[in-house]
Amino acid sequence: MSISKLANNIKTTDFQFPPVHLWNPDLCIGQEIRINREGDWLYNSSLIKNKKLVKLFSSVLRNDNGTYFLVTPYEKVPVYADLAPYVITDFSINNNNIITLHTNLDYSFTLNDQNNTRLIDYENTMIPLVHVRTGIEGFFSRATYYKLVDLALEDDIIINDVLHIKSGQNYYPIGTIA
Repeated sequence: MSISKLANNIKTTDFQFPPVHLWNPDLCIGQEIRINREGDWLYNSSLIKNKKLVKLFSSVLRNDNGTYFLVTPYEKVPVYADLAPYVITDFSINNNNIITLHTNLDYSFTLNDQNNTRLIDYENTMIPLVHVRTGIEGFFSRATYYKLVDLALEDDIIINDVLHIKSGQNYYPIGTIA
């Protein structure tokens, strides 16, 4: 498997995600695709600099029992993420107080019952991950996280020593109070 062969096996005509849940190809091993703590994608330890290629790869990600894979109709390649595949780089709030999160890969989604946050222990610190789509998660960039913390502190939403943000009528955890 080569990176160009994998890219050629992915056919996209619009921004709808391919039906990776329907594909069951053979596992292809021997190379490594990794997403580091900064959200950079690497192929065999080399940075993938082509953002269009990274966006294409992100469109065929699948989570099988906690393990990420790039899935095409012809092959399934493991992807190792230090935290998660997407980085939440910004957010917007509409007049109904609904938060839309924006990712590093030009995909946006609403923070809601389906796409909610959860706290995980990462290097002895509780950090939030957010469900982006179909079992795929994202983490907040440092700047976006601090802006959300400021918003949550302004609204003073603390439940059981956990800081929350409000989107619509619901509350979502973003960190613990020290």
